[in-house]
Amino acid sequence: MPKRGDNIYKRKDGRWEGRIRVSSGPAAGRKYQSVYGKTYGEVKRKLSTVKRECFQAGERCSMVMEDAIYIWCTDKEGYWKESTYAMYRQTVEKYILPCLGKQPLYKIDNRAMENLLKFIQKINYPNELSNVYQSHICSLVLRIMTYIKKKTGTILEIPMNPVTSGKKLKIMPPKESELSRLEEYLFQNMDDDTCLGVMTALHTGLRIGELCALTWGDFDLEIGILHVRNNVQRVRDYSSRDGKTRLIFSNPKTACSIRDIPIPPALLNTLKSYKKQPSEPLMSGARGTWMDPRTLQYRFSRILQKCDIKHFRFHMLRHAFATRCIEKGFDSKSLSEILGHSNIQITLNLYVHSTLRQKQRLMSLLDTYSG
Repeated sequence: MPKRGDNIYKRKDGRWEGRIRVSSGPAAGRKYQSVYGKTYGEVKRKLSTVKRECFQAGERCSMVMEDAIYIWCTDKEGYWKESTYAMYRQTVEKYILPCLGKQPLYKIDNRAMENLLKFIQKINYPNELSNVYQSHICSLVLRIMTYIKKKTGTILEIPMNPVTSGKKLKIMPPKESELSRLEEYLFQNMDDDTCLGVMTALHTGLRIGELCALTWGDFDLEIGILHVRNNVQRVRDYSSRDGKTRLIFSNPKTACSIRDIPIPPALLNTLKSYKKQPSEPLMSGARGTWMDPRTLQYRFSRILQKCDIKHFRFHMLRHAFATRCIEKGFDSKSLSEILGHSNIQITLNLYVHSTLRQKQRLMSLLDTYSG
């Protein structure tokens, strides 16, 4: 059997064999080349070399998408975090390979991209993906094609992304009355470390992976600072044959996400009351030491039910925090650093806009023209 879909087999004589189609165009037929080695890794490296050399500069690029993805992933894997690799691989396996995997790159034109978009929408119906995510999937195809064009020097026209940018949906955080009700419930149930964690997110704007990776050693309660240094995610383990998932720890999303956040007074006093040993996690998981982000999502949904609040995603707590900060007069630079955004423009695009309350306050300053 091939190992992990790479068309690499172990032969009866103990050697590994890998096969690759090396036809340089549709008229050349389906010709294959085999490479051999003592180990799977050796054959994988040889296949990668053959794939790069079987196309000559100036030719029309007839490489099929699945081979292009293989080369792109092989070349880039060492530069990606494990979670990034898992995200890309999940995307190509779910969306790109089923629709475009056998297509020669030179045949992937604007019509093919439109068909990909229709495929994405069809398999997710009725739960439509956001425009941003649909655009991300389509742009991944264009990135791979652009990389192969540059790598091989072949002739390849890059199509357009079929997803129109359109107007971004306005982020609508929960109502203040709902957040107040949620906060009251959390204060009353602080013996449950999940409630303590949700309260921390509500008052600091942490991402869910950053929150689940916190230990009590990350809190300097003497000076009131939270050190964000880690992130935990559940990703598919592509190094195992069964393809199971596992929790991995890594640095936060970007370098700017490694940050120090001043702890608001109300949260600081609460944390001091429940302080534990530095090595202990802020929230404990159901079966292990660490809280799984998926488990926290589930527990958060139950908390909302108990508070009689309409369900919203955990990430909305981050939006609610940022919106509140803007209303309180935070400057954009400080808020950007607290949120751990890679640049201030992200903060400006997402949050820095006038709220209805601000508009009402400004309009109340107006008097009659004669006044």
